[in-house]
Amino acid sequence: MLATATEFPHTGSRGFCLGSAEPVTILRHNADGTALVRREPRSGELRNRNASGNATLPLSDLFATEAEAFDASLAVKRAQAKKRGRARA
Repeated sequence: MLATATEFPHTGSRGFCLGSAEPVTILRHNADGTALVRREPRSGELRNRNASGNATLPLSDLFATEAEAFDASLAVKRAQAKKRGRARA
């Protein structure tokens, strides 16, 4: 079988999760705006490639690059901190 590169966010492409910037491969798009993804091991990690590594995530939580995922997670944390600050006032 030939391996061809697929552009993000199409099925078969690589992406990164919001929060952890963990690498994933998109396996399927669902009608409700989510995607079935397979979590990929980082270099130096051993992990089985069985169904236990699969997860369903919102497409809005997936990013094309690790830097984008990391930056978005920082923005979410800042927004949560502001919200907590308003609740205390």
